[in-house]
Amino acid sequence: MIRSIVTVALSTSLATAAAAETALTAVPPPPDRPYPYEILGLQPGDPLADVTAVFDERSGEAPTSESQTVRVQSSDGAVVEFSYDVFTRIGDIGVSGRMAKAPEDMVTATLTTGVMEQRPMAIYRSIRQPSDQLPEPLALRAQIEETYGPPSRVEITDRTMTLTYAWATDIGFIPDLDALPEQTITEELSPGVTRGASFRTCDDSRVYDNDVTYRFHDPRDKDIKPGCLATFTVTYQGDPGLTSIGFALVDFELGRMHRQELDRQIIEALTGEDVTPSDMDL
Repeated sequence: MIRSIVTVALSTSLATAAAAETALTAVPPPPDRPYPYEILGLQPGDPLADVTAVFDERSGEAPTSESQTVRVQSSDGAVVEFSYDVFTRIGDIGVSGRMAKAPEDMVTATLTTGVMEQRPMAIYRSIRQPSDQLPEPLALRAQIEETYGPPSRVEITDRTMTLTYAWATDIGFIPDLDALPEQTITEELSPGVTRGASFRTCDDSRVYDNDVTYRFHDPRDKDIKPGCLATFTVTYQGDPGLTSIGFALVDFELGRMHRQELDRQIIEALTGEDVTPSDMDL
């Protein structure tokens, strides 16, 4: 039964994959993404080879990555275990460099597992340079709007600016995020205890998962941003003498597709009937 499955271990390390790993079956490539947003010409869903090629062009050093091993065990002892690269990255200046606010231009692609051939679900770029080497906020906004049109939301406070472009699965581009009506669902707090919870499509909400990072859980109690296809966010932070600019392109539809298929393959592997006896020297 699905309810008998529990997560026993979820560890992150740079170690090599476990010796006996469960084989994941790749599904057909996702359709071309319907939104125009890109970061360095890349979109979520692109083949990993395309990401690697862009990284090779922009960096003289090999990309860094982090391997994660996922182990799931059912209550009757069946085990699924596999490893994959959670992300690939160029331009990482390390923790000490970030704490010192050293100049950086870092690009990170958050990857799927083998069920989607390690294609990215999200792409991020963070730039920090002396202010005279980067555009002022209004100039950056003009450039972004020249490329993509007016954002779904503009937030400007003190020394920060955030431009958000959002696409919904049913209506496509959302011209005004704040004008969308709120939706209300019933949230179960505990058995027999519920309350109404409100959310707006493509906004962050405690009601749902707000990122595409994979964690196995059964049963699932939260979806990944339902109704939201993708968001493209541009952030600007101007400090004295130093400016930081960030770009984040996250495809929540790919995140949902990846989680659904990976959950299915894990559960199918755990509930299979064929078991080969071990050959330990007893």
